[in-house]
Amino acid sequence: MRSIQTHFNLSAADYDALRQGAIAQRRADLLRQTLQSLQPQPRRVVEIGCGTGSLLAKLAAERPEMEFTGIDVQAGMIEFARRNFTQANLRYELIDIAQAEAAPAADFLFSIDVIHHVHELSGFFRAVRRMLPLGAIWLAIEPNIYHPYIYYTQERMRRAGFDEDHFRPWVAERLWPAAGFAVASRSYVSIFPACVGRLPLVLGRLERICENWRFLGGSVVYRLRATSEKNALGQNY
Repeated sequence: MRSIQTHFNLSAADYDALRQGAIAQRRADLLRQTLQSLQPQPRRVVEIGCGTGSLLAKLAAERPEMEFTGIDVQAGMIEFARRNFTQANLRYELIDIAQAEAAPAADFLFSIDVIHHVHELSGFFRAVRRMLPLGAIWLAIEPNIYHPYIYYTQERMRRAGFDEDHFRPWVAERLWPAAGFAVASRSYVSIFPACVGRLPLVLGRLERICENWRFLGGSVVYRLRATSEKNALGQNY
């Protein structure tokens, strides 16, 4: 069981190589489209759980007018990102936002495969909310529990002893309003698993047509809008 390849047992370089491929490209395209759609355009972009930092570095290179910050709780990932990606508008910080007294402020924030590692969701969601101004967007991408392959993979990792859990949408959707977020949209992307490298053109087109079916998309994508500041502080209405 320990032969499973994950960021828990791979070097940062090996993990970065593992995370490339069709699914990484799909997520990068999704983030580009989201950034382009935001009005006014954000000045400060933060990725929570940036890992090796390669995706954030690509976005920063394409948008030099924006400031990009990647944060992660794993020192090895941050060290790798700082060594390999140096740009004037990009920085990486070792921060656990649930524990830190101050986290970087953002006009747009995104996270990929992060929430399902968080054990105390309410506090984490409130910490994210404090990083954003009213009306700002958090784009959260998580494994889709309704996809059979995703369920099998995460269950296999959990049984192997890794800190892996299932993202339960019915739980998160109940907690977000109390933390100061409204679900602006929910969609599904990426039928094929991360091990698939480059998709042939025909399969890529087929994926775009079918991926938003709940049982086919491997990832669920939430566009969350920051609402009540009182909720973000954990206060009552």
